[in-house]
Amino acid sequence: MSDQAQTQTILRPSGAETYQEIPLPAGGTAVLTYNDLWLMIVCRNSMDGDWTRTRAAALMVTDPAKKRALADRLWRLDQQLGGLPVIPDNVLRLNLARAHLWFNERMVTDAKAG
Repeated sequence: MSDQAQTQTILRPSGAETYQEIPLPAGGTAVLTYNDLWLMIVCRNSMDGDWTRTRAAALMVTDPAKKRALADRLWRLDQQLGGLPVIPDNVLRLNLARAHLWFNERMVTDAKAG
């Protein structure tokens, strides 16, 4: 089998795919999408982890209402859990540029109803 036949391409996430599920203290789980991951990366890397600044910045970019709603949700979840999950270094490196591009230029991808 050739090297080309063995190579698989990993598609870039559109944003609505599940990144991680986190158990909630009161039971149930919170689902984090790639949109959530990207916003967490932007908050931690460009806004020094300040959700107030991130929420304000979300109103000045493409798709402001949806990005602000995501920021509000993540801020509340951060308060509820006493912190959001750590982003592994390899995931951060892979998504850093993508997160900033998404935040500034791309629309929020809504979860598909199933």
